Amino acid sequence: MLLDGIFDFFDFGDGPLSLTTIAAFTAIFGFAAFAATGAGIPTGGAAAIGAVSGVAGGAGAWWLSRAIRGAESNAAVSESELVGSEANVVLAIPAGGLGEVALVRHGERVSLSATATTAIPRGTHVRIVQTLTSTSVLVEAAAPETAIHDDASDEDPSSDDPRPAN
Repeated sequence: MLLDGIFDFFDFGDGPLSLTTIAAFTAIFGFAAFAATGAGIPTGGAAAIGAVSGVAGGAGAWWLSRAIRGAESNAAVSESELVGSEANVVLAIPAGGLGEVALVRHGERVSLSATATTAIPRGTHVRIVQTLTSTSVLVEAAAPETAIHDDASDEDPSSDDPRPAN
């Protein structure tokens, strides 16, 4: 706790002198030089082996950290994008209280705290009306979808049955 942030001075961003590459160079340099000294190589030679190994390890760490940062998802959901979206209630919402809704955005499931003016039970399909904070929304029950009406459904279902009625 006393030394928290002490190495922040040495962090030069995401470039080749980032804290990640400096730490990799230092660790690999020390290990390789120690191993070379233990194998009987003179100090100058061990230092050269450590330096070459450290540079290679630091370059590898820099490449790997750039690859990982490049693969990060930028699927942040903006507040304006949420308004009008539909979600499902996963934790019942009491009137004026908090519950939870879930929706899928950018291929990822997003869970948000939700409130409503009326109680909404679990499993209800809702529409987001307003974003209150970055993690909570105001919802209302979505209008029920209009069922497709088929004229054949008005007929007596037994009329298609070839068996005589008893």
